[in-house]
Amino acid sequence: MTDYIGDADKKFYFDAYGSEEELTENNFYVPAEEEYEDWGEETEEWDVSEAKPGLWENIRRKKEREGKNYKPAKTEKEGRPTQDQLKRAQSDEPSKKDPRRTPAPKKDQKKGSKKNKPDSAKNPSGKISFSKEVTAQLSQKVKEHNEKGKGSKATLGMLKAVYRRGAGAFSTSHAPKMSRHGWAIARVNAFLKLLRSGKPSNPKYTTDNDLLPKGHPRKSEASFKYKDPKTGEVYEFERKGIYKKDGRALIPAQAAEYQGRKVQLGKPFRTPDGPKKRSVYVKNQKGNVVKVNFGDPNMKIKKSDPGRRKNFRARHNCDNPGPRWKARYWSCRAW
Repeated sequence: MTDYIGDADKKFYFDAYGSEEELTENNFYVPAEEEYEDWGEETEEWDVSEAKPGLWENIRRKKEREGKNYKPAKTEKEGRPTQDQLKRAQSDEPSKKDPRRTPAPKKDQKKGSKKNKPDSAKNPSGKISFSKEVTAQLSQKVKEHNEKGKGSKATLGMLKAVYRRGAGAFSTSHAPKMSRHGWAIARVNAFLKLLRSGKPSNPKYTTDNDLLPKGHPRKSEASFKYKDPKTGEVYEFERKGIYKKDGRALIPAQAAEYQGRKVQLGKPFRTPDGPKKRSVYVKNQKGNVVKVNFGDPNMKIKKSDPGRRKNFRARHNCDNPGPRWKARYWSCRAW
């Protein structure tokens, strides 16, 4: 039986306030910085590729099918890797018996850090906090390396970034009989060898080349960076192309025309294609990010008129607008 009363209530609510919806590849949109409106609300940055890697991968594939931003190169001139380059890239994949293929134990599968913000290891100038013991150990390594006077100089910022990347990588691959600290220090030592000699012990080690100082022979200004959507690991390649790591398609470290993947929570933006005048991303009562659509796209509000403003707020009980993840809150906030 058709629920006419329920349908009428839903239509009234949508017309009067708007709607709240779960994120999908069809309704997710990354506003440009100038599209955001500051309403004085508490905001935070949210990265869909980290929070919902499956959703972002669907979006990436959809954009690729539509030919937007991720159009695959068909020829070497357009950036498609040569057969030799593909063979070299594939040879870096762990073998079936390689212990790195074994997922890290659940107790070691940590995501993010309570001390350090996401992307703090993006460059040597990032602010990264470690324990006094780890910081002292890295400082000593910087001192010993620079005193030898061989190769490029090291900085504490470089080693902190390498250490944090190594500690993060430990969460995705199990290293038998090695601690997270030992895994991270091993990566630091490999980076120091790269600074000292100009080339790494393992020719496949290129993931920290972006941290190398200018003038280093491995510092390639023309390299193309791709990011693992699950681990956040960044890889460099000489050409544009389609690359995979551990079976996952890598995405450009800096998305181009699609404006990146990060959005501001709690910051409204205009939506010219509807379904309402504005939208805003917020966390609901479960902690999931939802998209709230509100405002009549065919009408202008006139809150500058005291009478109209008072009438609207009284009519919609805006003294008690409800939670931030409901459209009524934002409709009342607009008035």
